[in-house]
Amino acid sequence: MIKQIHVNSCDSTQDILKEQLMDHEGSGPILVSCEKQVKGRGRGEKEWASMPGSLCFSLSIKPHVEPSFTALEISLLITKFFEDIGKELKLKWPNDIWNKHHQKCCGVLVQNSQSHMMAGIGLNLYSSDPLYGAVFDEEFDFDKKPWAREIAQFILDHRYHSTDELKKDWNERCFHLNKEVTITESSEVYQGVFLGLGIHGEAVLATSQGEMRLYNGTLRPVSSAH
Repeated sequence: MIKQIHVNSCDSTQDILKEQLMDHEGSGPILVSCEKQVKGRGRGEKEWASMPGSLCFSLSIKPHVEPSFTALEISLLITKFFEDIGKELKLKWPNDIWNKHHQKCCGVLVQNSQSHMMAGIGLNLYSSDPLYGAVFDEEFDFDKKPWAREIAQFILDHRYHSTDELKKDWNERCFHLNKEVTITESSEVYQGVFLGLGIHGEAVLATSQGEMRLYNGTLRPVSSAH
């Protein structure tokens, strides 16, 4: 049974979840959701901008059997949630979700907090700003609390026990599989064909110098401005 805490406004749902986990050691899954998040965090030093159509929440989770696959698994499960309601989304390494217009509509950030893992999810159900992608093309009224709970429950109910099956399903939904990409890590830029996920969830590239494995970085398709 998920314990849900829903607040009107917060800096970050991750911060509230971290406090809850410290106060309730050994409890079941905890979900923190909000109407508005003002200092959401993405990968690195990036921020996630919260808008009226945004859904921002954090969920305490157990790691995948191979912990380095946890964020990849959560991203995959979110795409499968929307597939069940008729919306096809695609995955971008390492933890982004793109819509049919090749715009980012969701990001996942998994962090450790003592013996727990926290999955922070920033998702645009709709966007009134054309610069930001969203799952749905049209604006609509929605209640953020039950939406967050439904997605969180789907994640908990559909966890993967097999890393091989996870990799197979992830690759099927990756829009840049077997395509030319660049990955920028620190100040280095690497270019090659994205071959899929390695044994630790790393990006495997076929480059002119041979096969390369990258564990962090920002991926961009060579043929796209995104």
